[in-house]
Amino acid sequence: MPVPVPMPVFTVFSGRTYAPVYVERLQRMLARHLPEPHRLTVLCDAANRPAMASLGQPHRCLEERGLQGFCSKIQLFNPALTGTEPFLYFDITLVVRASLAPLLRAAAAEPAPVIGVRDWNYPTLNSCLMQLRPGDATARVWQAYLEGEDHGTPGPNQNFIFRVLRQHAPGALAFWPEGLVASYRGLRKRARRDDAAAERARQAACVLKFHGRPRPHEVLRPWRHPTQTVLKNPGRPDLWAYLAGDITEHWLLS
Repeated sequence: MPVPVPMPVFTVFSGRTYAPVYVERLQRMLARHLPEPHRLTVLCDAANRPAMASLGQPHRCLEERGLQGFCSKIQLFNPALTGTEPFLYFDITLVVRASLAPLLRAAAAEPAPVIGVRDWNYPTLNSCLMQLRPGDATARVWQAYLEGEDHGTPGPNQNFIFRVLRQHAPGALAFWPEGLVASYRGLRKRARRDDAAAERARQAACVLKFHGRPRPHEVLRPWRHPTQTVLKNPGRPDLWAYLAGDITEHWLLS
C-alpha cells in the first residue's frame, strides 16, 4: 500500500518580535489538530536559522531582499522557495483550538489558486492562514514584487497580494468560510456587548488569530502586560485574561 505523501505546510519566522517557542507550539498544534499527514517547513531569516536547527525543525532560508517581519510572507509566492505542490500556510501567531478538518474540506471544494481569510476590519485579504496552489496566478504576485510594481501599499504585505491578484488574476482569490478563523480581539470586543454571541463564535472557530497585541503569552499574564489587557477593559476583570483557557489547552500545553 503506497505511503501517503505528506501535505506541505509552511510558516514564516523572521525578525525578533517572537521567540522560537512560537514555532514549536505551532508545530505541536498542527500535529494535534491537522488530520492529514503533513510536514511543516519554516521559512526563516539567517538570524533565526540556528534556533530552528536546534529545534530540529525543517527550515529554508528566506532570500535576502530587505524583507522583514510580515513582509517576508511575499516569498511564499516564490516557487523556487515553496515548490509547485499545493500547500497550507499558517502564521506563528495563531492558536489552533479545534480540528482543522472543516478547513481541509473547504480547501478541497474551492478551486481558486489562493484561499485566505477575509479581513475583519478592511475589505482586503488577511494572509494569516492561506492555501496556495502554485501556478501562473501565484507566480504573478512574486513577479510583481520583483518588478517593483506600486500597488499603494507600504510594503509587500497582504494588501499588496490582494491588489496584485485583483489586477492581474481576477477570480484567483477566494476566502475561507466565515467564522473558521476568528480574530481574538474581535471576539473580545464582541464579548463586551454579548457574551453568548462571542462564545458561539469561539466554538465555531477552529483557529484564533492574534494580530497585534495582546499576544498569547501576554493574555496568560495580564498584570505583566496591562496596557493590552487590564486597561483595555478596566471594568471587566473577566476579559483581562480572555480565552486563557483555549490558550493554555491548545497553545501552551500543545
